[in-house]
Amino acid sequence: MSPVVTIHQIMGNNTDVQVRRKLEPGTTSCWRRFRNRVCGALGLPIKRGPTKPTDWFLDKFSAEEFYAIDEPEEKCGPSWLCCWKRSVDPTHSVHYQWLAVVSLAVLYNMVFVIGRAVFWELDKASTSWFALDYLCDAIYLIDTAIHMHEGYLEQGIMVRDARMLRQNYMKSDWWPYDFISLIPTDIAYYWWPPGNCDFDRLPCPVIVRLNRLFRLPRMWEWFDRTETATSFPNAFRICKVVMAILVLIHWNACLFFAISYAIGFGTDNWVYNITGSRNETLAHQYIYSFYWSTLTLTTIGETPQPEIDVEYIFVVLDFLAGVLIFATIVGNIGSMISNMNVARVEFQNKMDGVKQYMAFRKVSGELEARVIRWFAYTWAESGALDEEHVLASLPDKLKAEIAIRVHLDTLREVEIFKDCEPGLLEALVLKLKLQVFSPGDYICRKGDVGKEMYIVKRGRLQVVADDGTTVLATLGAGSVFGEVSVLDIAGNRTGNRRTANVRALGYSDLFCLAKRDLWEALADYPEARATLTKRGCQLLRKDGLLDETLFESAKTTQLSLEENVRKLESTVDLLNNRLQGLLADVGQEQAKLKQRITKIECRFDSDEEFDSDDTSPELRNEMKATSYMESPSCSTQYGSTVDASHPVRERGYSLCVDRSPGLLEITPEPRSKSLRLKRKEIPN
Repeated sequence: MSPVVTIHQIMGNNTDVQVRRKLEPGTTSCWRRFRNRVCGALGLPIKRGPTKPTDWFLDKFSAEEFYAIDEPEEKCGPSWLCCWKRSVDPTHSVHYQWLAVVSLAVLYNMVFVIGRAVFWELDKASTSWFALDYLCDAIYLIDTAIHMHEGYLEQGIMVRDARMLRQNYMKSDWWPYDFISLIPTDIAYYWWPPGNCDFDRLPCPVIVRLNRLFRLPRMWEWFDRTETATSFPNAFRICKVVMAILVLIHWNACLFFAISYAIGFGTDNWVYNITGSRNETLAHQYIYSFYWSTLTLTTIGETPQPEIDVEYIFVVLDFLAGVLIFATIVGNIGSMISNMNVARVEFQNKMDGVKQYMAFRKVSGELEARVIRWFAYTWAESGALDEEHVLASLPDKLKAEIAIRVHLDTLREVEIFKDCEPGLLEALVLKLKLQVFSPGDYICRKGDVGKEMYIVKRGRLQVVADDGTTVLATLGAGSVFGEVSVLDIAGNRTGNRRTANVRALGYSDLFCLAKRDLWEALADYPEARATLTKRGCQLLRKDGLLDETLFESAKTTQLSLEENVRKLESTVDLLNNRLQGLLADVGQEQAKLKQRITKIECRFDSDEEFDSDDTSPELRNEMKATSYMESPSCSTQYGSTVDASHPVRERGYSLCVDRSPGLLEITPEPRSKSLRLKRKEIPN
């Protein structure tokens, strides 16, 4: 039988909704998920199986993954060589898991290459070393192909073209390290056969595989991604530092054993003494070297006294490395541990400050106990996190989606959110403020001015009568109250006053939505506003607090007001169109006026040129007309200034001073010819 998943009271309904889904066998489902994730990371086609029913409430707010559609998909045959033309998404979870596999291979080479090169018993202890070595080499080779085809962002879009990915890889700083780590240095085994090393012949041939350590950047990349993705970054940082300490001690132990071989085992008290059956065992050799390395690097001392110069130099270098490296490591560990408790320290400081204030102001013990219990409840439930401060750096879209996921169970139960648009829900959840009430606290009292509405997230509330003992109703998660006083319903006999007393039965978490924020959110969603208003009217009718006459008249007035507003908007649009037409006509008339002024200016210039006493009036008029018609300044300044529809007039001049500033300097000539002659005869 297929299991049945029952969800109670979804979206405010009291009936049970049964959602049936068929589950596949565990092994088949796990294999299909693994195959789909691998194919998705490599860009291969995915075979989709039967899909399970989706949650419509979550589906309409979930963001879909976007893929660029303008990049042509490269086609290839069914061969596995097709992967060479594919791209790898570095943000996919399979790529992260692959980095973990590569990190294990790098760690294997980092620990066992140097260990097998120095401790010959370790190199001979197992016959499976070659299988592990070449398995790591195969991982390196596959990782090089994957690294070469990892997508990157260009202008915010993931580049998936294989040729561009390979070019970007060759331009990066990582390909030399990958190439060096793939050099087949194992060819040296042909001349230097493995397995022939002992206390007289060190190091072992496996030392040629030290080039495999050049793949370290891939392990650092996995560390960075893990530190970013994990929910416990401080704990991961501590584990990473501990691993680094152990690797350092291991390498230093191997160097101590190698120097002991170079100087000679047992030649003095400082080097390792290999004589004796116990000292010849691998376990004792490694444990003693590891112990000596730990004492030296931690600068604890109590190690054998060096006797020759080489030993002194090595010990001094070890002490310096220990002081520098371990001081840094210990400091980092201290800061990590302090960061792990920083939230608790800040919370404790706030609580201590409040307690000191209450003690200074001599607050009663009962109230002080309630405050302390409130602090304890807040820390136990949320860790005293300031949600607004934590999410302040995120965009509104992501903050809304996080709030919807976090408060999903509460929002499901709210009736007004049943069929609302995603935009309204996103606007509302960003304006909700979480408030915590202690047992016995009154959220609102009858007759108070209503400025907020409340949504119950967690806890139980009681609607009590004026006597404070009679319980009229009990509210649970998803209940909404206080919306009547913030809706400003016309005909409400109580105005915007509270109509009931609501008291917290225990510790209760409520979302508070202010009146101004509610109306700002409902301004663009009239259907949701009508639904909320309808529900408020039902509550008022139930208590007999709604004046039907005033309510109907207000509805009629509102409808007529909306109609008048629409008419006013149409009239304004008509006047705007007419104004645009008039402005166009004024522009045309202004252009014509400029042309006429230019013609008059040109005519005035011709009159000044040909106005002399030696020329007859008939000839002077003819020359004026000819000069005016042929004047280049008049014919080119505003195009063709002579128009048949605007003939040149033989009348007085009407010039604009701004257009003809030369008029200010002209002195008027007398009309009489004798007076003009007299003026010319007068010397200057």
